[in-house]
Amino acid sequence: MTMREVPTVCRMCHGGCGALVTVDGDRAVSVTGHPGNPNNAGFLCAKGRASVEYTYHPDRLREPLRRTGPRGSGRYRPIGWDEALDEVAERLAAARDRDGARSVVLAQGTDRNYQEWLFRFANALGTPNVLGPAHVCFYPRVMAGILTLGGFTFCDYENDPEVVLVWGSNKAATHGDGVIGTRLLSAVSRGTRLIVVDPHRTSLAARADIWLPLLPGTDAALGLGLLHVVLGEGLIDREFVEHHTVGHEQLAEHVRRWDPERVAAITGVDADLIVRAARRYAGAAGAAIELGTGTAQHAGSFDTARCAVLLSAVCGNIDRPGGDVLWDPQEIIGRRTLPMTEALPAHRAAERLGGQRHRVLSMSGWAHPAAVWGAVLEHDPYPVRTMAVFGSNLLVAYPDSDRVHRALAALDFLCVADLFLTPTAAMADIVLPVGGWLERDQIVEHANYVAARRAVTSVGDARSDEEILNGLAARLGLPGFWESARAALDARLAPAGTTWRELADGYYRPTELRHFKYRQRGFATPTGRVALHHEGLRRMGHDPLPVHRPAPRGPSAGEYLLTSRHSRFYFNSEFRNVPSLRAREPDPLVEMHPGTAAAQGIADGDWTLLEARGSQALFRARVTDAVLPGVLCAGASWWFPELPPDRSWRVSNVNRLLRDGDENPAMGSSHQRGVPCTVRPAPAGLVDACLRSEATAWAGELR
Repeated sequence: MTMREVPTVCRMCHGGCGALVTVDGDRAVSVTGHPGNPNNAGFLCAKGRASVEYTYHPDRLREPLRRTGPRGSGRYRPIGWDEALDEVAERLAAARDRDGARSVVLAQGTDRNYQEWLFRFANALGTPNVLGPAHVCFYPRVMAGILTLGGFTFCDYENDPEVVLVWGSNKAATHGDGVIGTRLLSAVSRGTRLIVVDPHRTSLAARADIWLPLLPGTDAALGLGLLHVVLGEGLIDREFVEHHTVGHEQLAEHVRRWDPERVAAITGVDADLIVRAARRYAGAAGAAIELGTGTAQHAGSFDTARCAVLLSAVCGNIDRPGGDVLWDPQEIIGRRTLPMTEALPAHRAAERLGGQRHRVLSMSGWAHPAAVWGAVLEHDPYPVRTMAVFGSNLLVAYPDSDRVHRALAALDFLCVADLFLTPTAAMADIVLPVGGWLERDQIVEHANYVAARRAVTSVGDARSDEEILNGLAARLGLPGFWESARAALDARLAPAGTTWRELADGYYRPTELRHFKYRQRGFATPTGRVALHHEGLRRMGHDPLPVHRPAPRGPSAGEYLLTSRHSRFYFNSEFRNVPSLRAREPDPLVEMHPGTAAAQGIADGDWTLLEARGSQALFRARVTDAVLPGVLCAGASWWFPELPPDRSWRVSNVNRLLRDGDENPAMGSSHQRGVPCTVRPAPAGLVDACLRSEATAWAGELR
C-alpha cells in the first residue's frame, strides 16, 4: 500500500499540538510533531508519541455491550448499534416522561472537542444537568474572566511578555494544554522571565527568577498580598484603572490589611519574596498570567482566579501586546453557539443541581457533582435515576469516590461511552465503544487558530461521541441536529465562509490577534468597564471582592498537608494501560521531603499507606527535596487496569481520601489541596492483598 503523511492536531491531552500521522493504507503507523504548526513547532510529548499504541490497544472496546452480571463485574455480551442506541434513547425518554428531563444527568470528562455537542444534546432534551470536572479545572478562571472582563483571556506569547506569572501548573510538563508549555518555553528562550507559584519545585520553578513555594490551598491569600503591594505602592496603570475599571477604591481598601507579613504567615512564603514578585510583575512592560488547575482545586479557587484577573487589570496587562489577550473567536458555530443554550428554558436552568448554592458554576452551565450524588441517593431536591456518561471515569475523578460508587450502583440506568472498560464503564447497563482522536474528523477551535483533525483509521465498530449523540437525538426527535456528524462539519464552518474540505486541505485558519479591542467597544460587562468590585456577585450572595477561605482545619500532630499533581506520562485517569507510558511511571507515587520520610521511617521506593478523613490509599514513596517539608504530593486519578474492575479504583485513588462539603461558594470547587493526612510504611501483607492477590482473596482490606 501507499504510505502517506496526514497533517492533523493531536488530542492525547487537552491541547492542540500539530501532528503528522504516517498512514499505510487504513492503518496509522506513527505520529510525530508537525514542524509547521505554530503551537508546538514539531515537538510532541510522550503521550502524543504513544497515540498509535493507544489506538490499536488490544483491550479497546470494539462493539456495543449489554451488562449480563452485577454492576462492576465487567460481564457483558455484544449487541448491535441499533439495539444499543434504541435502548439508550428509550431509557432517556422514559426517564424524561416519568420524572421530567431534569432527572437525566449527562456527564463527560476532560473535553475532546465534543463538549459543546453534549451541551447541545442536554439543552435540546431539556435537562439542565451536565456533570463534568469544570469546577476543579478550567472554569473558575473562565468565569472570573467573564464576570470581571466580559471574556476569557490567554497569554500573548507571540509578543514576548517581559514576565510570565505561572501559577499552579507545571506548563512545560503536565498541563493538559501542552501547547501553552511549548509557547511559554519558546518565549523564555527569547528572554521572558518567570515568576512561579507552586508548593513543588517544578521544572519551571527551577528556571524561575522568583519561586513562591506556598502551602497548598493558600493561593487566594497570596493573590490578596500581591494586590496589596501593587495598589499600596501605586504600581498600577493609572490611565487604564481610571478610564476602564470600576471599584478601584473598594479594592484598594479591601486589600489594605493583606500586608506581606500577614500573607507570609498564612502561605509560608517569605514576605520579601511576595514584595519582589509583585514589583517584578507590576514593573514589566508587558506581563501575562498562566493560571493552572492547581489553583482551582480548593475552596479559594474562584477567589484566586479573581485575584489573578484583577492583578492583570490594575497593571494594565489586559489585551496589550505581551499581556493577557481577550479571546476573539472566528465566526463559526463553535464554543459560543454550538451548545444551543437558548433551547433550555430559564425555569429549567433554575433547576440545575447545586445551582442555588454555587450560582457562578450554574451560570456556566454545569451541575455540581455532590448535588448530583445527593439527587441519586437521597432524591434531594428531586430524584435522578438515569445517567449517560461520555469519556469520564467517574470513580477516580471526584472526591469521596465511595459515595460516587454508591450513586452509580443506585441508578436505574447507566450508559457509558468510552474507549476501554474502565471501572466506571464496568458499572454500566449499556457500554458504547468510541473512537480515539485518530478516528475522528473534528473542528479544533483553539485560541490561535481553527484547524482540522482528520480521521485516518478506525478500530472495530467504534463511533465518535458526536455520532452517538447525533444518533440519539434523531431517535428522540430533538431539534437542532444534523443528518450526520459529518454533515455538521460544513454547517458549523459556513458562517466563516468555508467548508470542511477547504479547512482540511489548508490544515488550519489562523485567528487574527488583535490588541486593545476595548478601546473601540469597551468591555462586555454591564458598565463597559472591568469590574474590580463586582456588585452582581454581591447580589447573587457571593463576595464582590476576592477573599481568603482558610482550610476547614489544619494538620494535627503527626499529620501533613496532602496535595496532588498529574504525571507527564498520563492525562488525568488515562493511559495507565499503555505499556510504553506505564513503563515510565509504573506505580502511583507520593512525593515527600526527606525530613518527612525520616520522621516516618520511610525510604525512597517504599510502599506507604496514606490516611485522611477515614479512608486509606497505597502509594509508593518518592523522597525529594522538591516538595516542601510537611507536604505530601500524591499522584492524581490513579487506577489499575490490570486489576478486577471493582478493586482497580479503590487501591491508590487519592479521591477516596477527599470529601465534599467545604467547597468554594461560587464555583463549588472541592477542597483537594492542603488536606490533613497521615503517612506510614504500608504493611507488606496489605500491599500483597491489594495489588497481587487473586480476585477471590480481595475483601476490601483498605478502609
